[in-house]
Amino acid sequence: MSRHMRVYDDEKLERPITETLGRLLEFIRPYSRRMVGVLILMLLTTAAMLVSPVLVQKAIDEGLVAADYDALLLYSILYMAVNLAEKVGLRFQLFNMVWIGQNAVMEIRRRIFYKYLDLSMSYYDHHRVGDMMARITEDSNALQNFVTWAVVNTIANVLTLVGIIAAMLLYDWALALLTLIVMPMMIALTIWWRRRAAEKYRAVRKAVGKLSATLQESLAGMRVVQAFVREYRERVRFREAATDELKASLAADRLASMFFPGVDLISYIGMAIVVGFGGMRVLEGQLSAGTLAAFLLFLNRFFNPIRDLAMRMDQLQAAAAATERILNVLDTEPEIKDKPGAKPLPRIKGSVEMRDVSFHYSRPEAIREGADGKNGSHPSVAAEADEMTDVLQDVSLKVEPGQTVALVGHTGAGKSTLVRLLGRFYEPQSGQILFDGVDISTVTLKSVRDQMAWVPQDTGLFATTIRENLRYGRLDATDEEIEAAARETGAHDFIVKLPKGYDTEVEEGGSRLSTGQRQLISFTRALLADPAILVLDEATSSVDTITELQMQAALEKLLSGRTAFIIAHRLSTIIRADQVIVMDHGKIVERGTHEELLAARGHYYRLYTAQLRGSFEN
Repeated sequence: MSRHMRVYDDEKLERPITETLGRLLEFIRPYSRRMVGVLILMLLTTAAMLVSPVLVQKAIDEGLVAADYDALLLYSILYMAVNLAEKVGLRFQLFNMVWIGQNAVMEIRRRIFYKYLDLSMSYYDHHRVGDMMARITEDSNALQNFVTWAVVNTIANVLTLVGIIAAMLLYDWALALLTLIVMPMMIALTIWWRRRAAEKYRAVRKAVGKLSATLQESLAGMRVVQAFVREYRERVRFREAATDELKASLAADRLASMFFPGVDLISYIGMAIVVGFGGMRVLEGQLSAGTLAAFLLFLNRFFNPIRDLAMRMDQLQAAAAATERILNVLDTEPEIKDKPGAKPLPRIKGSVEMRDVSFHYSRPEAIREGADGKNGSHPSVAAEADEMTDVLQDVSLKVEPGQTVALVGHTGAGKSTLVRLLGRFYEPQSGQILFDGVDISTVTLKSVRDQMAWVPQDTGLFATTIRENLRYGRLDATDEEIEAAARETGAHDFIVKLPKGYDTEVEEGGSRLSTGQRQLISFTRALLADPAILVLDEATSSVDTITELQMQAALEKLLSGRTAFIIAHRLSTIIRADQVIVMDHGKIVERGTHEELLAARGHYYRLYTAQLRGSFEN
C-alpha cells in the first residue's frame, strides 16, 4: 500500500467494547473529584434503600403482629424519613452526573471540531459534511445520555445488587440460594442480546449519519434544487434515507422488545418461587410474615437493578456505537502535517518553483479494500489502485517574484490541483515545490499558508458582518485598516450605502449581495492579508463581462507586487499575465505570453479562438 493509501475512519468501525468504554472514561477523568462525591452519595442512598425493607419487617412483626401501635408508628415514621433521605441524596447525585455529562460532552465536541480543523483535504474528499456533523450532534448526544444516566445508574445498581444479596443471605440463606436458580436464565438472555445488539446499534448510528448528510446536502443546495425543479427527487432521497434509519431503529427496537419482557418474565419466576416456598415456611412457623415481606421487598429491589442494568446495556450499545464513530475521527491522523523539526518559513519575496511534480488522488474504494489484494479485497481493486492516472505528471515551472501566472485548459486538466499543492492541501507523490528556494514540505504548514491568500469562485462569506468577513483576512486588522483596504479595491463605495455599513449582517454565502459585491469583499479580504503569493481560482468566472471590467481596477491593485496564479476559463481575464501555462491531462503542453502563444497557433490558440466563437465551455 502506498504512503498515500490511508485507512479512513469508516473503515475502523469495529472496536472491542472494553477499548471503547476505556476511551470514553478518559473524558470523565478530569471530573474525578466530583465523581468521588457522587460515589459517596451512592453509598448513602444505597444504605438507605437497604434499610427500608428492614423497617417494613419490624413494622409488621413488632407492630402489626404484636399489636403495638407505638412500634408501628415509630417504624412508619422512620421508613418515611429514610426514603426522604434517599430521594434527597439521589437528587444531588443526579445533578452532579448531569453536570459531569454536559461538560464531558462539551469537551468531546470541542475535540472533534478541532480534529476536523486539523485534518487534510483528502479526508473531506471522502466524507460527507452531514455525517461529520452527526458525530458532533447525534453521536455526542448518545454519549451524554450514557454518561449522565447510565454510568451513575450502573454503579448504583451494582452497589445495590451486592447489598441486597448480602442482606438476603443474612435473612434466609436457603431462600436466597433458591432465588438464584433463575440467574443462569438471566445471564444466558443477556449474552444472547448483547451479541446481537452491537451490530444493530452500529447500523442505527450509521443510518443517522446518512440521514443527516442527506438533509444537509439538500438544504445547502436548495437553490439548485428549486432551479431545476428537483423537489420530487429530493423527497425521494430523503424518504429513502429516513426509511433506512427507521428500519435500522426498528431492528434495534425489535431486539429490545424481546429482551426486556424476557428479563421481566424471569424476575416474575423468581418472585413466584419466593412467594410459594416462603409462604409455606410462614405457614409452618419457620419464618415470620415480616421477614417474608422484607425478603420480597429485597427480591423486588434485586430484580429492579438487574432490569435497569439490562436497560443500561441498551444505552451502552448505543453509546458504544457512537463512541466508535467519534474515536474513529479522533484517531484519524492528518495526511499532511509538519515534519519533525520543521521550522517556520521566513517572509518570502514570492519566487515559486515546481520540479518534476506528479500527483494523483487516492480512490476511496482502493483505500477501503487495500491496494494489495489482502483482507478479502478483490484483485481487480488492487489493480485499479496501481493503475491510477496522475492528475499532474512531471510538472515543472518557475515563477519570479511579482509575476502573474495564468493557468488555462479544459476542465480536469489539473489547474486547481496545481494550486492546491502550492498551499500543501495535498502532497505530491514525487517532485518538489519551492518558495524562494525552500522546499515547502520541510517547513511548517502555517508558515506556508500565512504567505498565501485565496480568492475562490465561491467567495466563502460567513453569516456575520461585512467587517468581520473582511477581518478574516487578518484577525488583528483595525477598523481603519479594513476601511483603507476596502477603499483600495473599491468595495468601500457600496459598503457605506448598505443599511449599517460595515456592520451590515451578511447571510450565509453573502446571498443578499450581488456577485460582484461578494467578489469585491473577497478581494479586499485577500488584500488585507497582504500575501506574497495570491491564488485566484476562477474568481471572476461567475460575473458578467461588464462587472468584470468594473472589477479590473480592484484586481490590478490586488495583483500589484505579488506573485499570482490565476485560474480562469474566461481567457480575457489573463491576457496581461507574465506567463500563460496551458495544461492538458495533467501536463504542461504550452507556456509563454498571450501574444507568443497566439502566434504559435497551438493548443492555446485553439482555446482562445473557440471561446471567441462562443463554443468554449466555461
